Amino acid sequence: MDTINGLPAHPLLVHFVVVAVPVAALVAIAIAAWPRARKALGAFPSLLALVTLIAVPITTSAGESLEKTLPETPQLQRHAELGDELILAVGPLFGLVALLYLLQLPAVTARLPLSESALKWLDVTVRVATVAAAIAALIMVVLAGDSGAKSVWG
Repeated sequence: MDTINGLPAHPLLVHFVVVAVPVAALVAIAIAAWPRARKALGAFPSLLALVTLIAVPITTSAGESLEKTLPETPQLQRHAELGDELILAVGPLFGLVALLYLLQLPAVTARLPLSESALKWLDVTVRVATVAAAIAALIMVVLAGDSGAKSVWG
């Protein structure tokens, strides 16, 4: 998708990613730190992270199409690199949020050949990893967005 109504798609799509990644990351931190939120929100955080994960490569692809029409600058090159790397933060965020959801389902945990103690350790480990992935996603989207703004306005 190169254009939307004759406008370059990337500047339009990037607004969704710039909002969705931080929202998904903050929701992930909330469900990792607050078990009641995890139960209350159910599958929503996983779906939000999945939609965000799908939006990132679509936006990156639109950016690569736009990049071909622009003069090459160091700022633009840096933005393209950071945009390509954003998926490396959003992908694990989705996987960990989905795993947190699955770990709260008795039908899933009953089938795991793990003791109660091991399940608790697994839950804690996944919660810590989720917070780390959320922080990484926040940092990556800020860096990519900042470099994009500098390449346009700097």
